[in-house]
Amino acid sequence: MILYGIKIRFDCKNNQQYKTIGNFWEYMRSSYPNYILKGVGCNWHDDCMDYIIGDFSPSNHYDMDVITKKYPTAEYIEINLPDEGWQVYHCRLSELSKLYEEIYTDGVLKYEIEEMKLDGNCVISIIR
Repeated sequence: MILYGIKIRFDCKNNQQYKTIGNFWEYMRSSYPNYILKGVGCNWHDDCMDYIIGDFSPSNHYDMDVITKKYPTAEYIEINLPDEGWQVYHCRLSELSKLYEEIYTDGVLKYEIEEMKLDGNCVISIIR
């Protein structure tokens, strides 16, 4: 499956990615309210990670001129994700950091897909 979206590299020191990625989510939701957005985390190293917010529809378009005014390092990306092998978790957004603590006790991830619902629920899919 291919996710089409906007990628930014985030610093993960002191868990600051929760706030900065949260701000990115708010921006993308308000900019693209009719898209069914997902977030993909990948490429963890040096206390940083790539995070992509987008969707699985190739017909949707993102205005890079506008996005890079807010996020100068943002880039459009098409990422091919595995079709199978995902472990799926459900939680409240307020419990996300606790869920990730549990997930990471079993080791590092190759990919994560986050589906943040407006009602505060999350669906997290991971592949190691």
